[in-house]
Amino acid sequence: MKSTFPPFVISLFWDVRKGTVDIERHSPFIIRRVLNFGDVAALNWLRKTFHEDRLEQVVKTKRGLTPKTLAFWTTYFGIKSVG
Repeated sequence: MKSTFPPFVISLFWDVRKGTVDIERHSPFIIRRVLNFGDVAALNWLRKTFHEDRLEQVVKTKRGLTPKTLAFWTTYFGIKSVG
């Protein structure tokens, strides 16, 4: 996994002190933030950085996702029951 964020992803973490987010340790937080606010480039980076199973796992928890984001990604992954 990459250890640094590209500029188009780091801009999504406007409320976090630079250099404090660890891609491995904070992966659920990173995934949620990109799913909620990322553009196509950020989503492409996310899918290259994390295995799709990991993204699906975060969606299944439904924690920290907006209702619109949750609806899209549960449809995308074919998740019938969230929770």
